[in-house]
Amino acid sequence: MEDHGKLSSPESADSAAANSYDEIPYHDFPYSFSHIRHLETMATLFGMSPPDIRSARVLELGCAAGGNIIPQAIDFPDSRFLGVDLSQRQIDDGCRLIESLGLRNIGIRQANILDIDESWGKFDYIIAHGVFSWVPGEVQQHILRVCSANLAANGVAFVSYNIYPGWHMASVVRDLMQYHCAGFPDPQQRIAQAKAILEFLVSLEIDGAMGQLYRNELAAIKQINNDTYLFHEHLEDQNNPLYFHQFMAIAQAAGLQYLADADFSTMLLQNAPPKIRETFSQLTLLQQEQYLDFIRGRRFRKTLLCHSNVALKRNITPEDIRGFHFALDGECALANFVIRDESTAELRRGSSVLRSSQQLVKAACVYLKEISPRYISYRDLYLTARARTQAACRFPADHPALAQEVLSSAVLTGISVGIFDFCLRPPQWADQISRAPAVRPLVRLQAETGKALTNLCHRPVQLNEICRKLVLRLDGRHDRSSLIPCLKEAVERGEIVVKQRDKAMKNPPPEALTELLDQTLGEIARARLLVQ
Repeated sequence: MEDHGKLSSPESADSAAANSYDEIPYHDFPYSFSHIRHLETMATLFGMSPPDIRSARVLELGCAAGGNIIPQAIDFPDSRFLGVDLSQRQIDDGCRLIESLGLRNIGIRQANILDIDESWGKFDYIIAHGVFSWVPGEVQQHILRVCSANLAANGVAFVSYNIYPGWHMASVVRDLMQYHCAGFPDPQQRIAQAKAILEFLVSLEIDGAMGQLYRNELAAIKQINNDTYLFHEHLEDQNNPLYFHQFMAIAQAAGLQYLADADFSTMLLQNAPPKIRETFSQLTLLQQEQYLDFIRGRRFRKTLLCHSNVALKRNITPEDIRGFHFALDGECALANFVIRDESTAELRRGSSVLRSSQQLVKAACVYLKEISPRYISYRDLYLTARARTQAACRFPADHPALAQEVLSSAVLTGISVGIFDFCLRPPQWADQISRAPAVRPLVRLQAETGKALTNLCHRPVQLNEICRKLVLRLDGRHDRSSLIPCLKEAVERGEIVVKQRDKAMKNPPPEALTELLDQTLGEIARARLLVQ
């Protein structure tokens, strides 16, 4: 028997199945940047009056089994959602999930995107994630026609796609895998062989740009750790990247204009080095975006579009952000945050840095760190930071250091560099563990099937086996006294292991189980899975 983990030679050259997504269903995840909450936020930031997401009509093209759209339908029960996909297998999986959850505001159907026309009606938000680059040119053009003809007057469309110049290099790896796997008819063989040829080339320790390319791509594939991603990204017949300016030419021909990138921080010239800012400052926004792609070697975009006749506000001012909520979403480090003096402090999140010597700004950052990852309105953030600054520095009420402009300018800088997350209508979750904690029914079903869990911020969460076992019982009807026996039974069945001093305990005492319960519920709460 052939070892699929080793580099092999093909035995035949059978043709691929007509629909690869029926053979290898895509692991559909929630994508926070495509959530209608985020689309509404970005549209509002740029001066639009987008449809209220609490009563919106939403269409997702290429919905797979609904992993991105079903949680949104749960979030907004008074909105209506429709998903479309060509793969009948994935549609069937999604329909079973919708039925088991008893949802009445969502439907998904098997259909060809080319069949969508104006008779389908208008949608306030249209989402097309992971579709555009994997279809022929005529379908790409039709996707953007749908985003125009079927989009409400003030609606927002989201389209993600692979782009050049980054994909010129990535295409080399794709071509390598396509060439090596051409004769392997079985999808699992193709996946195994695609990994094997790349691992083989990396093992050769090739010098120069090609060796670095193979090492980088292998590291990325291992980090994603998703065979369906590798299969549909590198082994599909269709993968058609294009330049940003080419994408926008098609969009403009369909009557659409560029609203924003879903990642606000990537579209700002002010985040580029000074020489780049000076050189490109007089160019149009679209030209700036294209040149930045060349400089950064970007390979993927998440573009928001709206109708070409919508007036947009491009000059975002500090006053414009005062209607939003803010949070530190992720691990952030504070350095030298002494509120009472004017020493310069740093707030770091990954490679992003916010520096300030303003007492009001430092007080706000400390408070955001204390409540993280919860959101707070700008007004409440300002009032809290003002009170703390006055207490620390004994400023009079009319002191310039307490002015709103001081904080709003810093917050705008914070969202511009990707330090602060912001939204118009923040997600709600329970960060305190109640007497009978609960997660959404969707999460319990995902835990049962082994899938990633969708948290209340619309992000996938991977938890350990102990958390998964406990999540199955978090339906709001089990209090702590009944959850401890659940853990004990799981230990007795060998489903989970309780350790003390790195040694497994066959019969853990009650206090060990209580401690384990507290730790596990804490992890589940921090993952933002508990409902209020």
